[in-house]
Amino acid sequence: MERGDLIAGRYRLEAEVGPGGTGDVWRATEQGSNATVELRRVRLPQAAPAERERARERLRAEAGIASLLDHPNIAPVHGLVEHDGESWLVTRYVAAPNMAELTAAGPMSPHRAAAIGAQAAGALAFAHSPALGIVHRAVAPRNVLVGGGDRVTLTGFGSGGPASPGVEAYVAPEVANGLEPGPQADVFSLGATLYAVVEGRPPWGDGDAGQTRTAAMRGVVDPPRRAGALGPVLARMLESRPRERPTAAEAAQLLAEVARSSPGEARGEGAGGRRWLWVAVAAVAAVVVVAAGLVVWPRLGPATLVASGPAPTLGEPATADPCSLLRPEPFERFGKPILETDGGGFERCDVYIESGPDRSVARLQLAAASEAPPEGVPEERDGLVVVRGAPVNGECRRTLRLSDGNDVRISGQLLLGAAPDPCAVADVATDAALAVLVRGPVPRRPAPFDSRSLAMVDACGLLDRAAVAKVPGLETVDADPGYAGWYCDWENVATGASIVVTYDRDEGIKPEAGPRIKIAGRDAAARPDDDRAGCDVTILHRPYTEPGGKPGDELLLVKVDHPAPLPDPCAQAVAIAKVAVDHLPAAP
Repeated sequence: MERGDLIAGRYRLEAEVGPGGTGDVWRATEQGSNATVELRRVRLPQAAPAERERARERLRAEAGIASLLDHPNIAPVHGLVEHDGESWLVTRYVAAPNMAELTAAGPMSPHRAAAIGAQAAGALAFAHSPALGIVHRAVAPRNVLVGGGDRVTLTGFGSGGPASPGVEAYVAPEVANGLEPGPQADVFSLGATLYAVVEGRPPWGDGDAGQTRTAAMRGVVDPPRRAGALGPVLARMLESRPRERPTAAEAAQLLAEVARSSPGEARGEGAGGRRWLWVAVAAVAAVVVVAAGLVVWPRLGPATLVASGPAPTLGEPATADPCSLLRPEPFERFGKPILETDGGGFERCDVYIESGPDRSVARLQLAAASEAPPEGVPEERDGLVVVRGAPVNGECRRTLRLSDGNDVRISGQLLLGAAPDPCAVADVATDAALAVLVRGPVPRRPAPFDSRSLAMVDACGLLDRAAVAKVPGLETVDADPGYAGWYCDWENVATGASIVVTYDRDEGIKPEAGPRIKIAGRDAAARPDDDRAGCDVTILHRPYTEPGGKPGDELLLVKVDHPAPLPDPCAQAVAIAKVAVDHLPAAP
């Protein structure tokens, strides 16, 4: 887009006013009326044509609802127009800098930020009122305009939500984890905006898009250092659990208390600023009266704010006990439950359920959270985001996203027969885990690992650069560690070459692991892939006795995949596995 272009045959672009030269926000003149408006390009998600059209329809509906907003602190929405297959939101143009521009030269004082925030929160409270039920979805510094006398105008309603440019660093954790933004997400984003203008950086840091997304999914905000009396209010607005945040109306009251109780030292806190602060508070009061008949607010100052309970976290990964989240008793409704504490990896716990000819399993696994939300329908439960996947081939999955960047992954799976419903099994396991998580961090293991255990060995440290470079395409690839150091992979996505090192617990080496061999004096097996481009190597590390007295074995697994088939793919895999074995503790 360039100056002078005519959008939808009606709006002449005059000057770009958006940040960073993206061409997304322009000042324009409406032909005929000569009215000055703001045009905001709304970028739809990259998706199949049918999905994009559904997104376009949702956008039209949102813009239509946003056009009902009539508030002194909200830029009126005139409508949505289409031009060359793109959607443009038309709003009243406000000649005022946004909060990002105001703080480009340095942070804002907490007093001024509180007064500005009270007005913005009042506007959100009006939009959130039962009569309207409108969620902004994209509150960020660029959408908070501050004019003369620090009069605030909130813009961006109906502009497409968290995917809008410049908004990602201010999204609420539940939104980053896949939930639809609700009113409490707006409160978080306003708190994040105020945090940014006072602290000099957004709450999710100044990293790239991937780092920002990961931090937002974790939901852990560093305490503000410059916020002073505003700090306790920000702490409540930035609570990772939506239900623990104040409403927009409550936030407006709390912010107003901070502004009124602080000395008017900061620039812009003169009579004009205080006047618009009272306009915001009056508007919030009007909303509350309309919505509830009559509400009397207690005079809550920052000193009276009460901290909420601990957010659900994993704590130290290596000592977190997965079996503390999966008790067998709740599964008795389905049959005879049997707790398996030492099946598979160290991060896993299973409950097997036997009922006549039917057999199923509830499996719980601790893991580092992936950057992208898992597939399924997300919902908020007891302060966590729970993602419920659809059943696939007799298996049903649930994911609980914790506030410290980790997941609890749960599945219900049919092994034999047709009952019980695997999703019912997964839901029972999910409820059992939630009952523990809401009380605080995951409990610790009842006893430390044996010093000879693979659990004490960093998987990434078992292979050096020379060993990894034996596979073409991995010469310069760095290790990617997994949960608690019990998993490591080196992968070249472009060529398909990879090495994976991980640990397992079982009763010896199974026949399906391949022909038996010896590697550095240890029992082992190697099995080539059907396409002859890869090989799985299993090595017996040590026998041990499980807590219930049953014998078990710790196994080292090394999987090597080459870019192309080889006559003997296991020859090189075994050579790489020998390097790993040489770095293991001495065999018992």
